[in-house]
Amino acid sequence: MFTKRTLTLLLAIFGSSFLFSQIRFSTSFDSGSIGSYKLMDSVWVKRGVKDSILTLSYEIDSRFDPINPIDTALRPSARWYHFKMEGVKDKQLFLTIRNSEVIRPFYSYDGVNYTRFESVENIYKGSINKIFTRDTVYISHFVPYPYSRNRDKIDQWRVMPDVKHEVIGTSYLGLPIEMLTITDESVNDAKKKRIWIHGRSHPSESPASWHLEGMVDIITSDTPFGKELRKNTIFYIVPFINPDGVMGGFSRSSSTGVNIEVNWDRPDSLTMPEIKVLKKTLERVTSEAPLDLLLNMHSQISSSVTYWIHTAESTTERFLKEQLLLSSLTINYSPYYRPVDQSFSAVAPRYFEGWIWNKFQERSVAITFETPYTFYNQNRDGTWVSTENLRELANSSLLAISDMMNLSRETRILIDNESGKGQRNWRVSIDPKNVFFGDSFYVSQKKGARVKIVSPILEDGEYTLYRWVVGPADEIFPEDRNIWTKIEEIKVKGGKKVRFVYRSLEEGEKIDSFMLVKQSNQ
Repeated sequence: MFTKRTLTLLLAIFGSSFLFSQIRFSTSFDSGSIGSYKLMDSVWVKRGVKDSILTLSYEIDSRFDPINPIDTALRPSARWYHFKMEGVKDKQLFLTIRNSEVIRPFYSYDGVNYTRFESVENIYKGSINKIFTRDTVYISHFVPYPYSRNRDKIDQWRVMPDVKHEVIGTSYLGLPIEMLTITDESVNDAKKKRIWIHGRSHPSESPASWHLEGMVDIITSDTPFGKELRKNTIFYIVPFINPDGVMGGFSRSSSTGVNIEVNWDRPDSLTMPEIKVLKKTLERVTSEAPLDLLLNMHSQISSSVTYWIHTAESTTERFLKEQLLLSSLTINYSPYYRPVDQSFSAVAPRYFEGWIWNKFQERSVAITFETPYTFYNQNRDGTWVSTENLRELANSSLLAISDMMNLSRETRILIDNESGKGQRNWRVSIDPKNVFFGDSFYVSQKKGARVKIVSPILEDGEYTLYRWVVGPADEIFPEDRNIWTKIEEIKVKGGKKVRFVYRSLEEGEKIDSFMLVKQSNQ
């Protein structure tokens, strides 16, 4: 039996890491990733007369992506980490995680159910202090959305009605890149809108996958909203465009070190196989007509939701107006997104959106949507991001898309101002410096000017009538502009058209579309 003196001597000779090597690190699982790690200190801390706890301090570096062989000037990212520690039960652990930005990351005792660290356990960015109650723990930058979950969900979706599944190609390492085509095949495709959605270009951006999963679950659902979306839309959805990167636990690159998000304008010799697959598929589905909307799903380290909206200087004023309409509608339906959160940039050919713009110009709206990892609205004291509220955001996204494209035509009835043509005391405007539906809106010539609106024949039920408040197509606009505002409740019996008159509140008031929403579907 060791005496105290012998134990002290052993510590001096071998160091404390010898005695406490029972803490084991590993990343040999789907999306696992860690760089270097080392034990910095270990000590028994006395908490009471007969109570001591082993306290261990580790310094951990998250792993950098490989050097990008195509864009050597791009600094490799080390955002993502996801590692397992064994032998931690009832020990106090101090972990310092370097190279990554996120605060209050997540832990799990089973690798499936993840919990965000409390504020007191992560007072400083990258520093974790916690006593774990089980022997094995997984620690992750955000709740992982690994390759295996994507495969399980695709297997679930592919057998649903109205869903067609295909492997459109393979990654650099030979993993399948899969696409779902979702539409109601009993309805003629001629008048349907066509929407492309892809995600996971950057492997670390797991919130984007939780958001996208929520969208697909709603689109494929048996709800009135889901049925209406499929009836009036063809969705092309590629959930993982970088399966190698996700499975390998990289941050912003594929397994080769290439950031495929900025690989769209390269010559064929430098174009990654994943991008070649996407280009080939996009060329196939646009061979007869361009797509109406393309969404590039991402997550960002800034603590806000945003769209990356392309400026009028790099596109056109009309195209900016269309992007702002989608953004404004999303703001309308989500407490997690505000006008001040919008982001703007010039369209660039190295990105997916630039490639689409060069091919189709104004005919296709291609845009990036970002979700945060931490909290919403730049408000640390507000709502923190979770898989649950990412599903709420998914519903908000689809409501916005539905309104913009007029997809839910029986439960969310969009009445454009074209139905009010010929009204007196109104001037038609096509000024794209405003955010509005379609090609025009009205401007009243005097206070009290009337506009008459007639709905199509409606099903029986209770409806809420809204009007679109036209606002400026600016980077930041007042929160009472570019929104739906409620006018009145309407009850429909016997199936009939609704006729109503709106009177302007002032001269120069702008009036655009109206919408009737069946109350059971709000």
